[in-house]
Amino acid sequence: MKAGTAYTDITPPDFTWMTGMGPDRPRPRGVHDRLMAKVLVLYDGKEKYVLVTVDMNYMDLDSVNALKLLVEKRTTIKGENIRIISSHSHSTPGLFVLRNSPDLGFYENCDGMEERRRELVSHVKTSCRKIAGAVCEADRSLVPAEIGFGRGRAGYNIVRWNKAGNLMRYIPNNAGMRPNQKPLDEMFVMGVRAKITKKTLAVFYTNSAHCICVCLKSDLITADYPSYTAAVVEKTLGGLCMFAPGTIGDQHPRDFDCGYKAAKIMGEQLAEEILGAVKKMKYSDKLSVSARQSAYRMLPDRKAGKRREICTRTVMSAMAINGHALSFWPGEPFGMVTKKVKAVSAFSNTTVIANTDDFKTYFVLEKEFHKYKWEAGAKPWNYELKNGDRMAVLAVKLLKGLKRQL
Repeated sequence: MKAGTAYTDITPPDFTWMTGMGPDRPRPRGVHDRLMAKVLVLYDGKEKYVLVTVDMNYMDLDSVNALKLLVEKRTTIKGENIRIISSHSHSTPGLFVLRNSPDLGFYENCDGMEERRRELVSHVKTSCRKIAGAVCEADRSLVPAEIGFGRGRAGYNIVRWNKAGNLMRYIPNNAGMRPNQKPLDEMFVMGVRAKITKKTLAVFYTNSAHCICVCLKSDLITADYPSYTAAVVEKTLGGLCMFAPGTIGDQHPRDFDCGYKAAKIMGEQLAEEILGAVKKMKYSDKLSVSARQSAYRMLPDRKAGKRREICTRTVMSAMAINGHALSFWPGEPFGMVTKKVKAVSAFSNTTVIANTDDFKTYFVLEKEFHKYKWEAGAKPWNYELKNGDRMAVLAVKLLKGLKRQL
């Protein structure tokens, strides 16, 4: 196998609007830590596959497709083999459903809506060109490499809903409430190092918790807890530390909206788990990768009374790397979705990754969801609940297709 890495700074200009936590969030007055896009290219001798992690709240499908087209024109990499994964930090810019419906989402009727829209679209377009350039750079830097896999446990994840009978209450809105459901705390860790020098090229990891330790406690742009994880891992191992969000639809950090100290504590705990997993890894220079994707059209919620155009096009995808399956979702799946996909996956090692190649809010399982009465904020905006069920079926189908390919 061969592998190559690169990164680029995608920090926006000062005072660019952030897109998390609603329209009343103040315009940021500066930057706490730089936002990065990090690229890992894997080459098995026949095809090249790309994982990109981006410190951005989310990206839309059209921007991602434009990025992939830029790469296809300048390399031998196929766009269908590229995955763009947004971190979903609520203290960063990103596109909501602004492109097709500028009055939809958090920005409806808010002050300066058009100005915000122009800023965000401009930043995402610029970032796409930078990311495409980084992919090309990583492709030019391929070296003989080895790959290994490990697991860790996140110590600060919580399920952000408390269950009492048939009622689900949102914990951050009920300050003294202790979470009573078990979080999904397993971390997937993949390490890639140069075969000859044994130097780390990249560590790719997942964690199932929103990047919202800082949130409204600061008016500075920040990647949140993954920036602290990366600082420790990259200083210790060298190379790149790449974060991918897992099941974040119903999971928070334990210290939600508590500031930079909370982000540092959580980030360093994850770093400790990653370093422990890397230390135990058994590396191999044999690489077996396959990827599949499928177009999907979201079912809009006709009962919501929204007489606006809703962007329904999206994509589902999957990738298997040496028998480890990654199921990519264009939004935020709840834990119930992850459990179902993993239970029936064709692979014994399956990880669900959120916010890949698009963003379409929450995904749940309709029957499971309706077992309870949920406080406001749980239901996906603009789309039917049944999308989660339909997409879970498609995810499993894609995984079965990967298994047949191998």
